[in-house]
Amino acid sequence: MKTVNLMVICFAATFPATPASTAEMTNLFRTVRAQIYEGQINSESSGMSVHAEWRIEWPESFSSASSKGLAVIQRQMIDDCFGSLVMGRCGWEDRSVSQVFTTPDKALQVVFSRAYEKLDVPPEDDSLTMRAFDFGANLTIRFAASGYVGYVLEGYENEGGNGCHSYVIARVLSLATGLEVTETDFMTQKGLASFPKAFYDLIIRKGDVRECLIGTEDDTKAALGNFVFEPEGIRWWLPPYSLFAGAAGVQDMLMTWKDLKPYLKSGKERDFKAIFAQN
Repeated sequence: MKTVNLMVICFAATFPATPASTAEMTNLFRTVRAQIYEGQINSESSGMSVHAEWRIEWPESFSSASSKGLAVIQRQMIDDCFGSLVMGRCGWEDRSVSQVFTTPDKALQVVFSRAYEKLDVPPEDDSLTMRAFDFGANLTIRFAASGYVGYVLEGYENEGGNGCHSYVIARVLSLATGLEVTETDFMTQKGLASFPKAFYDLIIRKGDVRECLIGTEDDTKAALGNFVFEPEGIRWWLPPYSLFAGAAGVQDMLMTWKDLKPYLKSGKERDFKAIFAQN
């Protein structure tokens, strides 16, 4: 990937570190041909701390996706991986990362730009707080079959030395349209209304987080839309500071097909299990 390598050379001349970036083509499943974008920036000194790492499974093609669906999925991945880096920043008020950069190697310019800012701090503002930056993006495709693709982005970001803020973005998208699948697509109206309590009752049983409980069952709604299908059921992720204190970090819970049976529309369990028969 020439764009990335040129930028890495530039940064290697500046950072006392060993940044790297590579890309390789692979068949993740029979149904996915993907490019793997992987690299890092590391610089640690008494006056600056810059760390960034990424590993992105980037789909070049799906065996059953339309060209329109693939393009929408790719744009969503770009915005999920890099969108937080431009949020609220001057010049990005009316555009997303994917509107400017269409592939990860191009979008990495946002990461390098933010890292470079730590070199260009005015003398009057020079401090470790102003020179701290951490970023991570690890996107894995979990399945692509039966008309759906699912992926999980595990990320973290910190600027200013205030501690890394971890997050997980999980999505299931239609291969035909690229549109996101939500709980309303597979849960009955009654099931969706009952879901928060059922999810709450399961996740608070996790022994490692009970002491961090700060919310109520209503706060589990923060997990809605943040899920992927798995062979055994559906896994949801809760962001920090929703149901549990920040010390608990991101929390996830798998609800098995047996758990979910009262909440699903007819035939949905069969449809989703078929995904893993094909992968």
